[in-house]
Amino acid sequence: MIISHKYRFMFIHCRKVAGSSIKNTLWPYLGDDDIVIGSLDEILKNGHTLNSRAKKTLYHPRALNVTRKAFLERWRYGNTNRYRNLVNTAVKAKYKKTLFRNPVHSPAEAVKRYFPYEWENYYKFCFVRNPFDQALSEYFYQTRGLERDVSFSHFLKAMAGEVDDPKIVPHGFRSNWPLYTCDDELAIDYAGKYESIEEEFKIVCQHLGVPCQDRLMKEKKAKGDKGEISSWYSEDDIQRVRSIYADEIRFFGY
Repeated sequence: MIISHKYRFMFIHCRKVAGSSIKNTLWPYLGDDDIVIGSLDEILKNGHTLNSRAKKTLYHPRALNVTRKAFLERWRYGNTNRYRNLVNTAVKAKYKKTLFRNPVHSPAEAVKRYFPYEWENYYKFCFVRNPFDQALSEYFYQTRGLERDVSFSHFLKAMAGEVDDPKIVPHGFRSNWPLYTCDDELAIDYAGKYESIEEEFKIVCQHLGVPCQDRLMKEKKAKGDKGEISSWYSEDDIQRVRSIYADEIRFFGY
């Protein structure tokens, strides 16, 4: 999530829809008091420094325990992956109790409640993705590094609640629908499509007055070659995706 006081916008970070790429691309243009939840490890890795708001968040009581570990790691070993991950975790820890257990992907109702002025007065946008493509991307992401083989069908069964396998499902909502809707209605100003994200991202930046002419930073790539998406799907799997992402399919016509 981004809350930019400088440009008066809120970016809702949907799962598997290039949210980290958007944060990394926008970071150099954001103000010193702007809020970014999630992806700070990648931002640091790309050579940027934390802004004043992020530094201040590290000293919040709910973040302090993780912050101590981060500072100790940096003192001992420097700017390591572990240090950057701990900084990212510390900032998220500050918002866990008030927003969501995974505050990077918080429901719109919680964001509206915690940031009422910004919600009512700032431009709110997100990007959405074809659920059949999103489910496959989620599968590669959730099963990375596992010491066992997990089929795509088994993953979808876990997502649909047909089998109990909590280690391979997202830590939070399985559909992005609650992230940008309230009372089952669209609650943001703009929902762009992942399939044309470069063009639509530029349009959003122009609308907001963000002087960003850059292409989006490259996304993290999960191992594996998806190939033709249709080749992954049995008829039963198609129906599972239609059930899991029913609201998005209905609303956006996927």
